[in-house]
Order: sequence, then C-alpha cells, then structure tokens
Amino acid sequence: MKRLIPLLILAAAALLPSALRAQQYTGLSGLIHVPSAEMNHEGDALLGIHYLNKAMTPDTGFLFKGQKYDTYDYYVSLTPFPWIEFSYMCVKRKSADAEQLWDYHRKDRSASLKIRPIKEGRYHPAIAIGTNDFATEIFIKDRTDVQLYFFNYYIAAIKHLNFGGNELGLTLAYRHFYRGYNAKWNGLVGGLTFRPAFFPQARAIVEYTGNEFQVGLDALLWRHLRLQASLKDFKYLNFGLCFQVNLLGQKYTY
Repeated sequence: MKRLIPLLILAAAALLPSALRAQQYTGLSGLIHVPSAEMNHEGDALLGIHYLNKAMTPDTGFLFKGQKYDTYDYYVSLTPFPWIEFSYMCVKRKSADAEQLWDYHRKDRSASLKIRPIKEGRYHPAIAIGTNDFATEIFIKDRTDVQLYFFNYYIAAIKHLNFGGNELGLTLAYRHFYRGYNAKWNGLVGGLTFRPAFFPQARAIVEYTGNEFQVGLDALLWRHLRLQASLKDFKYLNFGLCFQVNLLGQKYTY
C-alpha cells in the first residue's frame, strides 16, 4: 500500500486540466534534479515550496545523529528577460537543542542563475549556462566557514522534436559540484520530456542525474498554481507547488 501512494500522486497529476512549461526544485526552469536550457516565459515570477526526500540533499550537512532526513525548501524566482532567470532558495535544516530533540531552526540559503545565450532554432538546440549557490562563491573570499552545499555550475542544451502534434524534448548537460560529497551528480546528465498531442498541456519527464534515474510529471492549474511530483530512483517521492504570475500580463497555455 505504501508503494501505491507515490504512484497515485503521479497519476493524479497527469489528469490535471493543464500543465506547466518547466520547473526545478531550485525555482528555475529545468527538468527535476537536472538543469536544462529551457526557460520560463519573460516576466514570470514564482514563489514556491518543495518537499525534498533525503535522496535529493547532499550527503554532508543534512545529517542528524548520523542519519539523513527528509526536508523542504522554499524559493522565489524571476525571469526578467527571455534569456535570463535567477532565484533565491532556502533549505530547512534540522539540528538538536540541549535535550537532543528535533528542531528546525536553521536554513541554508543559496542563489541560482541561468543565462541562455543561444535560443533554440530549427536545426540547432538552445544552449544555456548556469550555476546554483553562486553568490557565496563570488562575494565571500574566505570560504573556510561557508557550507556551499549546493554550489555547482553547468552547461546545458535542449532540442524539441515535433511529430504528429507530439513534442519530445531532449536535454543534455554537463554539471560539476564544488563539494566532493556531491560528486555522484557530476558529469554528463540529461533527460527526456514528452508532451502528447491529445493533451499538450501535460509534460512527463524521465532523467538521469549522474547517479540515478528519476521520473515525474508537471501541472499548472488556473494559470497560477504550479505542481510537480517525481520519484527519484523510482522510489523516493518529491513534490512541490508554487504560485506563478506573469508581471507583464502575458497569458500562456503552458
């Protein structure tokens, strides 16, 4: 029965009346854990929260009594122009008080940035470069007491293929994390997205993170409520929601 719950959540998401363009738990567009060269629409602003299974967090810094734990993050992001996105994210961390009880009172802050210098064309993919947790790297010179749990940089490409009204997105990226305990996610990563002709608002995702596979579904309700649910390594459930608004007043179906 427990294994059925994540599958039911994913199935329910697939039946929602409309779907989103893209979302990543950092607040930027992308796949799930894998970055891509896809971008949100110009003027999009997002405010959201995401439940993170312990399989999604670094193996250092998110331990309590030697054990990893599930947590969540919240973020705000903005796409001021069609070629640039940035976000600010806080991940809640557990620590113990004097009585060694569970206590959420710490958070790890990080900023993310993505720039797309090459827009997708008929015969070539879109190309984007990006980084997570980059502000600490730039503005703080003495990093001996700075965590940099999520600091990484990447280059990504995406190409969409259309056949019979269906859309297949192919993403390939190279990513490198600063901390050695995240090395399992280094190197070539990528994934596929599929948007069916009979329901083009929906998007299914399968990706390879560099260490495991992940599947997921996206949805956008009433133009403003974004949802995402995924299974990391086909067994660890992650899900999130956010409020989206286009500050330029533009309306999109997905």
